[in-house]
Amino acid sequence: MITAVVVEGRTQGELLRELTIDPTRDYQPQRPANTTKPPNP
Repeated sequence: MITAVVVEGRTQGELLRELTIDPTRDYQPQRPANTTKPPNP
């Protein structure tokens, strides 16, 4: 199953973006648990 998402503007209702989401895919980035964040330059 593929889900469609439509993003409309608040005032005019114009189409801003149309997205297709595949629920079988994991969109969240996975980071190993013991990885630390690099220091800021």
